[in-house]
Parts: sequence; C-alpha cells; structure tokens
Amino acid sequence: MSVQASLESLKSRFRSFVEEVRREKDQALIISHYDADGLSSFSLMAYFLKKNDVPFHATFVEQVYPETLAQIPFENYSYVVFLDLGSGYKNLIRERIGDKHKVLVIDHHIPSAPEDTDKIVEINPYLAGINGSEETSSSTLTYYFLRDYKEVKSLVHLAIVGALGDRLDNGEKRSFKGINREVLDEAVKEGKIEARIGLRLFGGSSRPLVQALASTMDPFIPGLTGNETACYNFLRSIGIEPKNGDNLRTVGSLSGEEVSILVTGLVKYLVWDHDVSPKEAQEIVERIRGYNYYLLTEKPESPLWDLREYSSLLNALGRLDAYGTALAINLGDRGTHLIRAMDIAKNYRKELAKLLSLAHEKFDEISLHGRDTVLVVLEEATPKYSGPLASILSYAVSQRVKSKKMLGVAVPFSEDKYKVSFRRLTEDIDVGRTLQELSRKIGFEGGGHPAAGGALISRDKIKHLLEII
Repeated sequence: MSVQASLESLKSRFRSFVEEVRREKDQALIISHYDADGLSSFSLMAYFLKKNDVPFHATFVEQVYPETLAQIPFENYSYVVFLDLGSGYKNLIRERIGDKHKVLVIDHHIPSAPEDTDKIVEINPYLAGINGSEETSSSTLTYYFLRDYKEVKSLVHLAIVGALGDRLDNGEKRSFKGINREVLDEAVKEGKIEARIGLRLFGGSSRPLVQALASTMDPFIPGLTGNETACYNFLRSIGIEPKNGDNLRTVGSLSGEEVSILVTGLVKYLVWDHDVSPKEAQEIVERIRGYNYYLLTEKPESPLWDLREYSSLLNALGRLDAYGTALAINLGDRGTHLIRAMDIAKNYRKELAKLLSLAHEKFDEISLHGRDTVLVVLEEATPKYSGPLASILSYAVSQRVKSKKMLGVAVPFSEDKYKVSFRRLTEDIDVGRTLQELSRKIGFEGGGHPAAGGALISRDKIKHLLEII
C-alpha cells in the first residue's frame, strides 16, 4: 500500500472515531505529554472538542507507565485520547482500560506491535511508512488529521510550535521535511507564519543581543549560555559593541560584517577557551544559522513572535505544571497569562542553567560509564528536567565522551526508580529500538526515537543496563 493510501486508511479510522465523539457527546479524557509538542497537540484537540460541545477532562503525564495508568479513573469516561505518547505501550493501555472504552492514540514515536482490537485507533506515521522521528511531530499529525474540520484551521501555527519543540527542523538550514513541511507551507500560504534565514539566537531579531546569546541553549555554548556578563564581555572582546548609547543593541541591528565577526569569534572562543576541536566548533556555530519562523499575528517584541521562543515557553510551562496557562495562551489569551508564563519560563531557564553548570563541574564524579554509554546521574534534578538536560549535554560534553555512542541523564523518579533520558552521540545506533528490545530482556519501560529515548528503570538495574547496551 502506498504512503498516500495508508494515510487515507488512517484518516478513515480517525474520522469514524471523531464523528462518533461529536455525535454522542459523552465525557472524554485526554491524556497528553507535557512538552511543547504535547501541549500543542492537546490545545488543538481541546479546541476541537470545545467547539463541538464535547465535555472532556485532561491529564498530563510523563509517559504511559503502569504506575501512571493505575492512578487514572478510566471508568468515568467513554472515550480516551492519548496525545504524543501511547504507541509504544499499547499492551499496557489494553490491560488497564480493557475493551469497555474506545481509545484514540496520536503519537509519532516508534510503535510497538499492533493490538488486535478495534477499540484502539492508532494514528502513527510509521504505520503509513513515514519516519515520525524526522517528518512529523504529534502536533502536526493532530492538525493534519483535524484540518478537514474548519474550526482548527486558525490554530495551524500550533502544529509548527510543537514540531520546533521536538527539534524537527532537521532539514537543510533548519528547514522542515515531510508532513511538517506540508503544514508549514499551508501556514505560510495563509499568512500566519513567515520563514526567514538568519541567526538562530534565542528570541529573534528584536531581542537584545546580550540576552539572546546568553539565553541560547540550542546549541549550548560553554561559558556563554546562561551568563549575560560573559556574553557582554565576549562581544566587546571581538569588536562588537553591545550597546548603542545607553541601550542594548538588538540581534537585528547587527550588520552583515558583524554577523561574520560573531560567527568567527564564536569558533575561536570554543577552540581556544574551551578545548573544542575546530571541526566541532564549526558544527556548533553552524547550528546558530538557518531558518527562523515568525508568527505574523504577533508583534516582534512579543515572546510568541519567534516560534522557537514560543515552543521554549510551552516547554517551561509544561515542566513546571502550568498547563492551564499554556492552554490559555495557545487559544489566544494574553495579558496576565502571558506575564505569568514569562515569569515561569525565566525560573525554568534559571534552574536548567544551574543544573547544567552542576553537570559540567561534577561530570567525572557523577558519571557512570558502560562500554558504549555514559550516564550522568543528577540526584538534584526532577524527572521533567532529564530530557532537556540530555539534549543539551549530548552536544556540550561530546568532546569528553568521544568513545561513546549514547549519553543518558538519570534523575530520581521514586525511591526505587530512575527516569533516564537518552540521546545518541553517533548515527549508528537507534536509541528507541535499543531501549524497546532491552526493556523486554531485563524488565523496564523504555522506547522513543532513533536519536532520543527514555526509560523508567529500577535503581538496581542501572549498572546492568549500562553493561549490555
């Protein structure tokens, strides 16, 4: 069956589920992941249900772990919708929910074997031969299948916010591919989003240069990320004046020559001051240049104008449990909601920068080494920080772990379990499938994408896991 035919088949099953929900108007439950992709997917689905007068409740979870499912009162709902999770754990869903409820799973992670039941409708790109780790997020998938219903067309930008949150701008010059690209093209055509090549510093061209450089975590720049004073001094040292009179200069005020000076200066800084190889320094700096995506319904000074900053805001809100604020902003509220969101995001970045500094300073002391994997154990962190920490550290410490194929960050989940987020360091490993296979061998919950994955594992199995990866 062709990709298009497979998509049409999935659309037919999706439409049958949605039409029944619209018709019956029985209570529904949405279970969503809490990152930018999950929150964007949730906002699209919540808006659709609200517009169709379908009552629903929502809960946001780390993953579909047995402990999590055991706490949810499924008996109160006729319909259950999983967003940005569930595909790898359909057996657990079936065991917990049974056949009494109809279930919809919209997820772009690698799926487990299909469940032999008509009670679970699974919308997953892999089922149509599409690479869900590169070509679609759960938010673009949710929008793609809902866009036949006109009520969600005004929220097309949320699909791209979610995709950026999952770092799926993985095409040339940070462009999109596959369904992500199709949805972006629609948003551009509708005049909602502008895509423009430039510096990919945090906050876009209207942000003060010093703040933008200090707030940039993708890529993480040792010594500069999280330190505005160091950024100010660095800029002056390479001949770029950070101020114009009494005011800080913005990113957009840089001339073409100054942009070149900044790029060259960053390469030299990484090589000379932080012992990064010239090749890797060039790769890090190249990630600062590429496509930026702007929400044209917002003013340039808004933290929602640059969609990467928007996605970063949602990630912060999700990781600090401010789901209601995230939904309000996604559905168009501003004012006090946006002020609160910015305060939360500031606190989140501050805590993340503190944990990153701790990981750098005590790296040798808090790292466990297997044959192909290094695991950073941060007892001070909470579960919602493991993913961002793993993503940033996989770039920031790559020179220190050249012989390894995978990096993990383990944080306490409970008294006897760790939540571990893994990122690959070389292209010859599929993290998600590796974790799925090993989870069956030694007994833990795990899965994900080729480049990134996660696990919930008891403390006494950590060393064994490192030994056999």
